[in-house]
Amino acid sequence: MEIANYRRENTPVDQNSRAKKTPFNWPVVGFLLFMTAIPAIPAFFLIALVLLGPSTIEGVSSTIDPLHFSTPAAVIIHGGSGILFFLTMPFQFSPSLREKKENWHKKGGYVAVLSGYVMAISGIWLHHVLFPDIFGMRYVSLAIVSAGMCIAFSVALFCIIQRNIHSHIQWMCRAVAISLAVVTPIFLEIPIFLMLGQLDEILRLASQFMHNYDRLLGMGINLMLVEYIFYKRLRQAGMPK
Repeated sequence: MEIANYRRENTPVDQNSRAKKTPFNWPVVGFLLFMTAIPAIPAFFLIALVLLGPSTIEGVSSTIDPLHFSTPAAVIIHGGSGILFFLTMPFQFSPSLREKKENWHKKGGYVAVLSGYVMAISGIWLHHVLFPDIFGMRYVSLAIVSAGMCIAFSVALFCIIQRNIHSHIQWMCRAVAISLAVVTPIFLEIPIFLMLGQLDEILRLASQFMHNYDRLLGMGINLMLVEYIFYKRLRQAGMPK
């Protein structure tokens, strides 16, 4: 009887039925697409303008730092890796795609992680190109975030090589949270400006603080949110039914 039940539960029809019930997870995928699109879409247009040259579109190219045109490699590599990250990473968080398109999930994961590495390292390169004489806290923040991305992605890769799926997913979440550290401050600056817009001196100090520490602040907020989600799920899993 047990053998018959096992065979019945593992028939192609039953497997297809389970696959259909697996959610795509659009809320998370859509949120990540939105967050990664904030830097990726401008990067697409910036790369296009750099490739076309400074005199291609009158009035538009003049708004771009001339260093982007004189040293285009850093811009293209950093922006291109960000676009690849935008096109691949969000879909790694779809359980439906992981089950139905396992091969695509693996190949997309390789591209997403590689683009994450390149994006992190080329970000430091781009800083040296655009701001060769500035090595204050803003640069230190950039270096910490870039190193954090590389470490988190490396641990995630190690976990999947060890077939530790649970830890792999957690470290991928942490890696993405760190990579979005440059986006989160945008949502902090708007309320800061609205609340302190009439207080010039305080607004100036807040703006200077955000300029130097916004990446670290964004990384801290994102990681705290991710760890809170892990903790909440652990509590729910441990609750008696």
